[in-house]
Amino acid sequence: MERKVVLITGSTSGLGLHTAKNLYLRGATVIITCRDECRGRAALDAVQSQFKSEHDSLSGRLHLFSVSWLDLTCYKSILNFCNEIKSNFNRIDVLINNAGIMGLPFELSRNGVEMHFATNAFGHFVLVNNLLPLLESSIDGRIIIVSSGLYKYVNNIPTLRQLMGEQDWDYQPRFAYAVSKLANCLHAVELAKRLSSNRYNTKVYAIRPGFVGATELGRETHWLLRSLASPVTWIFSKSLDQGIEPIIHCAITTNDELNSGALYHGCQEEEYAPMVTETNAANMWDIFMHMEELILIRCHILTEEEIAQAKTARNALPLKS
Repeated sequence: MERKVVLITGSTSGLGLHTAKNLYLRGATVIITCRDECRGRAALDAVQSQFKSEHDSLSGRLHLFSVSWLDLTCYKSILNFCNEIKSNFNRIDVLINNAGIMGLPFELSRNGVEMHFATNAFGHFVLVNNLLPLLESSIDGRIIIVSSGLYKYVNNIPTLRQLMGEQDWDYQPRFAYAVSKLANCLHAVELAKRLSSNRYNTKVYAIRPGFVGATELGRETHWLLRSLASPVTWIFSKSLDQGIEPIIHCAITTNDELNSGALYHGCQEEEYAPMVTETNAANMWDIFMHMEELILIRCHILTEEEIAQAKTARNALPLKS
């Protein structure tokens, strides 16, 4: 990973921060993203202070972008963040879509998207499309999408209107989270197909870390439920080292040894559950695209330049025969 440029979302704690530490030790330039400058600075200090005395000669460089912080629930924030990255870096070698939330009661983002879906899935869709030119500037660019085994428990996908709060549905926080994780898998499958059909070099991999206890995922869940779950978490959960194993595997293994669009658990490729089909993947892409189209129409704070930027990015991956 010497001199590789790695961007990790959700990297101020848990799996994201542990991944940042691991890749920093391997000599990578790591870009930490944050919604809160204090948390971002703490993450930066945690990585650098932990390893400074042991590895004074580390070539890795850690970058914190707090001026144009990244809020995956805000379309304008994503565009601004991508512009900031483009002005400071000429390539990205590895983009790790790790940020996630779990356990929220029903709530819409400022752009009108259900919060789990906005943060865990749609925001990353927009991020990937806008950073694709930098990924293509790498000789072996790759996108790693962090999903969850809970995706297997979804047997029906909410409609666009339901995900945007325009139609009632039997909302349950756990189900909403699982839907967003299924969307991650479907995104990986369809994105791999479109990258290949457009002769892009960038590859994409979905990963399943397993049940990892030492993360802040679920911090939005009621404190009483978290307390009741603590003993179970302690007994059955994986360590952070075990949790990041598939992320590191997909980050450092040559693209020729991996299958773009596939799901990885540990260091092995894993078969997708039955809901992950090419048809469902294409339909999820349509949901993403229609969702973005509605936001572009409704979001009156976007400048003409930002709208033009967004339209260019969203049209970069037509499906070719």
